[in-house]
Amino acid sequence: MLQWIAQKWLKAMGWTTAYAPPPNSHGIYIVYPHTSNWDFLMGVLWKFAMNIQPRWVAKHTWFRPPMGWFMRRLGGIGIKRDGNLNNITALSNALLKEKHCWLGMAIEGTRSYKPYIHMGYYHIAQTANIPIGIAFIDYNTKTVGVREYRYVKDNITDELAQLALDYAGIGALYPEKMGQLSVRDKIRK
Repeated sequence: MLQWIAQKWLKAMGWTTAYAPPPNSHGIYIVYPHTSNWDFLMGVLWKFAMNIQPRWVAKHTWFRPPMGWFMRRLGGIGIKRDGNLNNITALSNALLKEKHCWLGMAIEGTRSYKPYIHMGYYHIAQTANIPIGIAFIDYNTKTVGVREYRYVKDNITDELAQLALDYAGIGALYPEKMGQLSVRDKIRK
């Protein structure tokens, strides 16, 4: 019933869905760009419309009462975004511990503009040796989904170049808030 409702709601709003089934039982859906709270709603609707159960990561403050139980029920995992390796190890272990687990991550880490993205997904995918799914919410075409899967590149420079190809033409709700496909360390140099 929930699947039917989500499909009808998306259709009523003029949206279509895309979904390529994952190549195996574990991986990470990366989402870019992420410029609005509407992205979360579109992602949840897509999740229910496709009848899949990906987990997702968000700032730990989203999991406080009174909404924390609801966010966890939707598959959320709260993390402190301090960028340390303990988060990467913990998420890698948690993901692989489950029989079937795909983890969704917005690589910008925020809805506001930042001149870089977070590379946690890259380190988790390398550590756990799992593929990533190229997930998107395209406001230009009103399409939400996952179009392909791949393994991360051997180095971050090549990965950033591939991300630019993966997300070429994808339109954000607020394009001026799109983070650059760069990393913090490169900006400081």
